[in-house]
Amino acid sequence: MVSARLVLFFLCCSLLPTALPAAVAKPRTWTIANGDVTIDGDFIAANETTAVLRRKGSGRLVAVELADLSREDRQVVQELVSDQKPLSQSPDDASQMQTWTSRDGMKIQARVVAYGKKDYTLSKMRGVVTINGKAFSALDSLHQLVVLKVLSKIEGIALEDEADLKRFVGTLSGQPKTYPLEGVLMELRTGDQIAVPFFMFSDSDLEILKTGWQDWQKSEGEAQSREDLLIRSEAMEYQRSVAQQAEYQRLEMLKLTMLAAQTGLTSIWEVQLKPNPGVYGRPISTMVYANDSKTATQMVLPNYPGYSLIGVRKASRF
Repeated sequence: MVSARLVLFFLCCSLLPTALPAAVAKPRTWTIANGDVTIDGDFIAANETTAVLRRKGSGRLVAVELADLSREDRQVVQELVSDQKPLSQSPDDASQMQTWTSRDGMKIQARVVAYGKKDYTLSKMRGVVTINGKAFSALDSLHQLVVLKVLSKIEGIALEDEADLKRFVGTLSGQPKTYPLEGVLMELRTGDQIAVPFFMFSDSDLEILKTGWQDWQKSEGEAQSREDLLIRSEAMEYQRSVAQQAEYQRLEMLKLTMLAAQTGLTSIWEVQLKPNPGVYGRPISTMVYANDSKTATQMVLPNYPGYSLIGVRKASRF
């Protein structure tokens, strides 16, 4: 069943991520938590608050707050991104385009930009059918197709072309109709941006795209910018793994808040958690001081309802 608040948005992201070619972003050892923990891996992307790294060996993506990195590493991130253009400034770069599949098999070649919400208003002005004040006939052909499929799904009727849409608008007695929508903002190869509802995507694509949606909804400002960065990075990695026919490693969020109070203990444990089936969220890797793995698990797991344990290990280097 389609949610009452579906999907589309206006989100123009002010903090666009920068992703670097592998030849530029060379592997290095990143230091966090005052030197107690290090990560060996490649730099993938960053915005003003968060860096995304790919771990050496496992290939897993991990998001780290810049404030948790050493001063030297923060400087490295700044240098890596300073001369790079945001991805959305290069719509003609085919290597950055991604192919997404709708539930009915339609292919959408576009690049994920952000999460967002927007009221979607259908009306008729001087005999012309408009979407949010813009003539339907003036939209990109793919944008038109998405609009028709979205309205068909919501209204439960077949809208195959502009003629069908005009007939439907004619039943509205001259009144505009507004649909509150939410989902993923995507950029086409032409540089045009379209908003695509979550219900449009296949189950496998939806699992990736909806991961951080609940956190985005609960957040504001920097936290929303971080979730936009993570979904863009995760989308790129997911598509890369599909292209290479490799197993996709879900992006995980590194949590260091429980390292704040050391309480005299010297062992740091990494507790890895994953969302249970039906729970939309990213895997979480939490660092904690504890005497043993059992104690570490007991300290962390109650803080994440709806999550289950993947594993625990000592984390001097990981």
